[in-house]
Amino acid sequence: MEPLIQMNKFQVVDMPGMNTLAFLVENNNVETENSGLYLQKIESVNVEDNGKIKKEFNVLKSSEDEKQTIVLLTLTHSKAVISTGELDSKGFKAIETNVPVNYGSLYNQSSVQYKEVNYTPDMKRNFSIIDTQSGEEIKPVLYNDPATGEVKGKCKIMPNKPYIILEVVDD
Repeated sequence: MEPLIQMNKFQVVDMPGMNTLAFLVENNNVETENSGLYLQKIESVNVEDNGKIKKEFNVLKSSEDEKQTIVLLTLTHSKAVISTGELDSKGFKAIETNVPVNYGSLYNQSSVQYKEVNYTPDMKRNFSIIDTQSGEEIKPVLYNDPATGEVKGKCKIMPNKPYIILEVVDD
């Protein structure tokens, strides 16, 4: 019997001191002013296999033959490594980067800062801010801007902590 929810999955083994995060690149094919590419973080489950801890990522299948683009961000103590790949029913395959991804760092030495971010009407965004020490995505606090009527968010940036901003750009 075939499962009701079809999933594609892949695994990553992190060496000690490494933390890999995965993001699905979604393409909004609708021709609107908010069309484009968006990032969706993929949650992982730790699986023990012969004494090694593997991170297992599960992604809903979009269609039988369609490949899904994945961005992997591996954090170490001193740097971040970005790689891309394609996921389909056969598994994950690393590819030369053809995904227009920009990344930068954010470091604040003074007091707490708030970065304002815009959302699309379907609550998507083309970037993610990651705390490099914890490996957690910084979730914006949402609010409705009374001047424009748009949904916006504020990200709290703490002092003396490094962050990575991962952004997918629609060329």
